[in-house]
Amino acid sequence: MQETYKMLVGLTQDKYKDLSMEQLALEYQKELNPSILAESFVRSFNFILQTSSHYYGLTDQDIASYALERLDYCLQTYQQGNKFLTYYGTVLKNKFREETQYLNTHKRKAIFHSFSYEVMVDNGFDLVANAQEDEIANLVEDLREHGLDDREIKYCLYLLMGETNANIAKNMGCTIMTLCNMRKRMRIKLENFALALGF
Repeated sequence: MQETYKMLVGLTQDKYKDLSMEQLALEYQKELNPSILAESFVRSFNFILQTSSHYYGLTDQDIASYALERLDYCLQTYQQGNKFLTYYGTVLKNKFREETQYLNTHKRKAIFHSFSYEVMVDNGFDLVANAQEDEIANLVEDLREHGLDDREIKYCLYLLMGETNANIAKNMGCTIMTLCNMRKRMRIKLENFALALGF
């Protein structure tokens, strides 16, 4: 982040020093001058640092890259009459949140026992498919404990896959009204478990 700042300070020009951020954005839209981008970054540097301090897992290089990318975008899309820093802050926060959520999701997918993973790969074991199969098997077992029959369990699985009632009715060979009645019976059988499944 500091290296990016030092590099961009060298690109700034005195003729842009007296312009507001809003004026810089309007000038940038006319000519896409890198000196305007540099001046905007230098002025926003402390704001960027302050904003990024609320997000964990991003490296300084990530922060500098995302901040510059979003700054370029905001300078080009800024609409006159709005506060530039408010606009830039919103866009930058969304980018940081998006990236940290991606990193968190990616970390959750990490395998902690690498020695066993190598054995699984050598044996042709599909970790993702197996994890999904285990989850489905556990869900089916839970549904059976709540008294659902095979047809109702099949309907649950279709719903969890995001299928529409029309497609489910076609696949199961029944009417949509039959599915609605089945769903009512399932809600009674599942009670609070139905809420967790989204029924």
